[in-house]
Amino acid sequence: MGPQRPLRGRRLSGGAHRRGAGAAPLSPFLLALLRYPRFRFRPAQSDLLHLDLWLHGENLLRDAGTYSYNPPADDGPDWNRYFPGVAAHNTVQFDDRDQMPRLGRFLFGAWPSAEAVAGPDDAGSGCVTMAAGYRDWRGAEHHRQVRVAPNRLTVQDRVAGFRARAVLRWRLPPGEWRWQDDETLVCGPRTLTVSATVPIRERRLVEGWESRYYSRKSPLPVLEIEIGEAGTLTTEWAFPE
Repeated sequence: MGPQRPLRGRRLSGGAHRRGAGAAPLSPFLLALLRYPRFRFRPAQSDLLHLDLWLHGENLLRDAGTYSYNPPADDGPDWNRYFPGVAAHNTVQFDDRDQMPRLGRFLFGAWPSAEAVAGPDDAGSGCVTMAAGYRDWRGAEHHRQVRVAPNRLTVQDRVAGFRARAVLRWRLPPGEWRWQDDETLVCGPRTLTVSATVPIRERRLVEGWESRYYSRKSPLPVLEIEIGEAGTLTTEWAFPE
């Protein structure tokens, strides 16, 4: 997926998207997109159940973009693996691997099928819900439920079937993010809290990368939450206007 342009001057909606889209009315200038596997052509990115969130043209939760198909050899890490990979998306990574095996530079194999796809549905009080899941070729499962309200996003990620660890990532907009307590990150009036039904091994705020424009990359903060057994992670993302 290439760099995305901010959306301005139009009414936005909640939607579930993966080479197709559904939409339902939400608050003005708010857009949530959930990608799920319904492939009509070979996938070039490991982005299953990635979630994008836009508010008034600002991309609050974003993917990494493409960067470059031919980055210079002296440009550091293997960017052709990083940018299309699962670690460059707002989703869960199992056992340090991609969600699908790599068959080539621009091709992933063992395409899963979406399970339990629901919505977008009007949940009342200005809220929209949507959900989807999948099981990968090694038996790991991820099911995501999303609830979007005018000033709040709630995401439940139920994971199982992995061997050693699962890591949930949220790629945040650049800013002065800091820990308010053991569970909550804050940046101005915005707060992001993640809890789990099982012990959380580690919460860490790390540096990731994004490419908003082709051949350009810049750092951004990424929240990583790691667990070591099957369970459910709940994310509460409050963004007062």
